[in-house]
Amino acid sequence: MLINKLDNVDINLDDGHKYALRDIKAGENIIKYGNPIGHAIVDIKKGEHVHNHNIKTNLAGNLEYTYEPTFYDIDEEDKSRTFMGYVRENGDVGIRNDVWIVVTVGCVNKVAEQIAKETGALHFPHPFGCSQLGDDQTTTQLILRGLVNHPNAGGVLVLGLGCENNNIDVFKKVLGETNERRVKFLNAQDFDDDVADGIRLVR
Repeated sequence: MLINKLDNVDINLDDGHKYALRDIKAGENIIKYGNPIGHAIVDIKKGEHVHNHNIKTNLAGNLEYTYEPTFYDIDEEDKSRTFMGYVRENGDVGIRNDVWIVVTVGCVNKVAEQIAKETGALHFPHPFGCSQLGDDQTTTQLILRGLVNHPNAGGVLVLGLGCENNNIDVFKKVLGETNERRVKFLNAQDFDDDVADGIRLVR
């Protein structure tokens, strides 16, 4: 610890408290790191604990403060700027034009992975949707709804299993109205070859 030669207290590394480096008279400033942090209200002997029982702040009265912010004129936004994006039918704009596979339940992660591998679509594995209830399930549904509706996806395959709490029929109520050309649904238990049918829908 750096001790200034003017300091009359030091910090004890064992307990973090201040102790007098020398005798300090009542009324004398308490100096730590070269700065007064208060004054002694009684005589303090060298080595004694220096705390609020024997020191007091040097601050007194009320401090006046007035908030006077500086305001600046902001130039109007240049609305003529453009970028190469994809305008969706609802007016949203994406910077990607991917096909996404969004699973309603973690049980079909591997099916989604196989479909993605065959088609180049992107899939988003997660472990949720099976036995979730209440707010826990609602949180999962809202996150998945955000993915399905995200403008970076030009097309989405919503892939479910069929027996999960967040099955496709339940999820559709949270999802709301979708563009059937952009969003397709596949319930894996309804097909003999769910991977093949998933590939067909993605393509």
